[in-house]
Amino acid sequence: MNDSASTPQWADSSQGVGLWIERLINIGWLRRPLFFQARQLIIRTAERNGIPWRERRKTLRDQASSLLSGVSSSGLVPPDYYCVRFHAYEQGNLCWQAATEAEQATDAMALRIWPEETLTPLIAQTRLRDSIHQVVEPLLTTPVQQALDLGCSVGVSTQHLSRWLYLRAESRQESSVCTRGLDLSPEMLAVASVRDQEGVVDGWVHAAAENTGLESSSIDLISLQFVCHELPQNAIHAVLAEAFRLLRPGGALVMVDQDPASSVLQRLPAAIATLLKSTEPYIEQYFSLDMAAALQSAGFRDLRIKACDPRHRVIACLR
Repeated sequence: MNDSASTPQWADSSQGVGLWIERLINIGWLRRPLFFQARQLIIRTAERNGIPWRERRKTLRDQASSLLSGVSSSGLVPPDYYCVRFHAYEQGNLCWQAATEAEQATDAMALRIWPEETLTPLIAQTRLRDSIHQVVEPLLTTPVQQALDLGCSVGVSTQHLSRWLYLRAESRQESSVCTRGLDLSPEMLAVASVRDQEGVVDGWVHAAAENTGLESSSIDLISLQFVCHELPQNAIHAVLAEAFRLLRPGGALVMVDQDPASSVLQRLPAAIATLLKSTEPYIEQYFSLDMAAALQSAGFRDLRIKACDPRHRVIACLR
């Protein structure tokens, strides 16, 4: 499947509405108001749906500040692509504001998937993550002992993954699974540590997803959730190559991200599309990449591609 064939028109900056959106967000004096409007839209919608955005932001900052040095790897220099402004933050993910709002933004994202239903953030989040895990389950024919969540942010996906793998191992009477989360933002990892008070996750790693420094062929399952649309294409290829190196033969990779063929994304109103594209600098590169071909080029096999909800797709494959 060639993803570029189904790229939403608003994401294609070479023509039509996509071209006008691109011109608009490249006007410097308009960019900051666009960021502000994008943030206000997200926060208002979240709080209207019962997510205590600002209150939770303060709590997480108060509790996570003292943990920053403990999760940081000294001398780690983030790649240039990671230092650009996105998600309506001038410093991208390398700031406390991004880290202390990521949980709320993730809950708001889960609620947006099923707008016609009255769901709590936890129920929506659990439904989303369960649908992801169901796609990779048939590929896991041997015990999972080591799992890694690449680009884990504040650990929402990591905690759900760890709980699922624990219950899976318990039902199969297998030994327990070691699940770790890896991210390039130390602020994100400090917040992840605060969020994981119960110790569901076995460790947090501060490193780049394309250069983890971890041992080759040491991981049974790698999770890559809502990461690739935030990367330029060269970084996506590098991350896939690193995932292939880390996985043992027969190990599985599960990815979830925006579905280029989603009718919901295809039909986004121009105003919403403009706000989205103004906060996602690599979204066009993501939509134009043939992900199945990229995975196969990296050496992966037995690809399974399935829409897990109206907006997102899961790709599961084997090393």
